[in-house]
Amino acid sequence: MREEKIIIWDTELSLINRLGDELIEAGFNASNSIIISVSTDYSSIVGQLLRHRLSFNGEVAEGFGVDVPYPDEEWTDKYKKELYDTFRIHSSGFRGKNLILVEAGVIRGGNYTFLTEWIRKYIPFDGKIITLALYENEGSVFKSDFVGEYYNDDTEDLTFWWERENKHWR
Repeated sequence: MREEKIIIWDTELSLINRLGDELIEAGFNASNSIIISVSTDYSSIVGQLLRHRLSFNGEVAEGFGVDVPYPDEEWTDKYKKELYDTFRIHSSGFRGKNLILVEAGVIRGGNYTFLTEWIRKYIPFDGKIITLALYENEGSVFKSDFVGEYYNDDTEDLTFWWERENKHWR
């Protein structure tokens, strides 16, 4: 049985602030970046705080969120259409910008793998795709550019302070 790794608010906020500083030190800010919260029900706090953290010359970083399949779901046509529609709405502001995908937790890496490949194939823009995870499983098939902390999903059950049990949990 895995030990529950409970992430309290203070720890989550500390990691968001540290990763925000790392993004700024790497040259990312509101003038050249768009924050995309991946899995809005899990990553919206991260995206919102990073958008403000990357403020530049009085401007908050642009951003939006995308919904992705739960671990017990697939990338159905419904998810793909919603993804395409969301990117189409926002893509007029992509010129000269980097896309920073943010997730609270990357467990297997399937969503980041799918999204980065999908963006490169279907979305015209001239910037970089940057990935950020507050927590990333050591065994994830996808390796994020910025990671707050690594954990081992084989022995630890990543659980944030705001989570409630739901039908998608194992």
